[in-house]
Amino acid sequence: MRFSTYTPAALKNAPLTQMVGEYKVEFLAYESVGNMDKTPVMFLGGAFQSFASFRNEVEQILEHCPVILADFPSQGGNDQLAPELNMEDYADLIAGFLRAQDVPTVQLMGVSYGSAMATLFASAYPDMIDRLLISGITCFRRESLITLLEDSLTLLDAGDMDSFATTAVCNLINHNRMEDTKIGATYRRLLFRQIARLNDNERQRYAQNTRRLLRFQGFKGFPTCETLIATGEFDNFTLPQENAAVARQCAKGTFAVIRNADHLAQFEQKSASMEVVCRFMTGQSLEGINGVDVYDPQAFDFANQRLQGRFRPMEQPYTLTDEATGKTHTVRIENINFSGCELEQINADMTLTDASDQLYLEIPETGHRYHVRMLVKDKKTMRCLILQRDMKGAEALLSYLQDHLLMIRENQPSMEEVAGKLA
Repeated sequence: MRFSTYTPAALKNAPLTQMVGEYKVEFLAYESVGNMDKTPVMFLGGAFQSFASFRNEVEQILEHCPVILADFPSQGGNDQLAPELNMEDYADLIAGFLRAQDVPTVQLMGVSYGSAMATLFASAYPDMIDRLLISGITCFRRESLITLLEDSLTLLDAGDMDSFATTAVCNLINHNRMEDTKIGATYRRLLFRQIARLNDNERQRYAQNTRRLLRFQGFKGFPTCETLIATGEFDNFTLPQENAAVARQCAKGTFAVIRNADHLAQFEQKSASMEVVCRFMTGQSLEGINGVDVYDPQAFDFANQRLQGRFRPMEQPYTLTDEATGKTHTVRIENINFSGCELEQINADMTLTDASDQLYLEIPETGHRYHVRMLVKDKKTMRCLILQRDMKGAEALLSYLQDHLLMIRENQPSMEEVAGKLA
C-alpha cells in the first residue's frame, strides 16, 4: 500500500479507489517517520460519519502506527449503491481490499455500523487481524431497536426528512443524560441539520445499510484476537449490556465503559476515548485512564441498570388516541421517560392490540402529543416506545420530565451495585 504524509487538510482530499471485483473501496492511507514497519490501524465508521470524523484518532495514532481510512460500498462517503450485499459480504470485501493493497495484517477499529463489519472480518479472517477495537455493537435482535430502525425507514421512504432527522438525533443521543454527557443544543442542531439535508444518494445508502442490518441474523463466530469493546455508560441505542455480551463471546475480550457518554462517546468524551484507542492499539495497559472503567466482561452484569430515569405523573388520567380507528382510550401513565412509557387502560378495550401502530399519547402539560408503539401488552397494561417525530415536541417532553413538579421519580441503582468492576 502506498502511504502518504498526513495533514489536516488531506482528510478532505479526493480518496483513492480500489476495485474488489465489481465493488469500489475508497480509502486514504497515512504514515509518519519511524512507524512504517508497524501494523497499520484501519478505521470503519458508522452512519453519518466521514473520514474527517476520525481526525483526532488519525492524528494521535499516527504517532505510533500507519493509518488507513476506508469506505466500502454504501458506507461513509462511498456513493456506490449495493443493496444486494449482506453484512457477511463486507468481511470478504475488507479481506479483498487488504490483499489487493498488499496489507497482510491490520489493527481494526469499527464504530457503530462499522463495528459489525469489523467483527465479522475478524472472525472470518483471524490471520489478517492483530487487534480489534469496536464500539456501539449488539448481537441481540432487540425488539425496541428493530422498531426504531424500521420506523426510520418508514419516515425516509415517505420523504419526511425533519421527522427522520428528529428520530435519528433522539436515538443516538440519550436526552435524559445530557447533563452528564454535556451535549449542547448547538451540537444537536448541527446533527439534525446534517441528517435532514441528506441528498438522494445518501438517503438510499442509509436505507440499504439499515435493511442490511435488519436482515442480519447474528454472529456465527467471534474474534480470537485481542479484542476491546468500549461503550458509553449511557448508550441507549446499543446498550452497555449488549456490548458486554459481545465481549464475553470473544476469546481475548476486554470491556470498557466510558463515563458520561452515550452512543456518541467518540465526540462527547474525546480525551478519554482517544486514550482508550491509543493505549489499546499500542498494547499498553488500559488501567488508570481518567473517565474509563475496565471490566472483565464475564463479570459484568448491567441487566438491571436503567439508562434513563422513570417518572410517574401525579396528574392522571391521560388520553391515548388510535388514529387508525378514531377511538380514544383513557389511560394512566404508570411511568414515563424520554424513550418510552408504561400505560394502564382504565377500561380495557380489545380493539387496542400490539398491532396498533397509529397510537398517540396526549400530554397537555407539554402542548404536544407523542407517537407511541406498543412492545408488550397485557390485559390492561402496555409497555410502549415513544417515537420522537418533532424536535420541539421532544424538547417539550424533556422539559416536562426534568422540571415538572408533580412527578415521582423511582430510585436508580448505581453502576457499582449492578456491575463487577475489576480491582
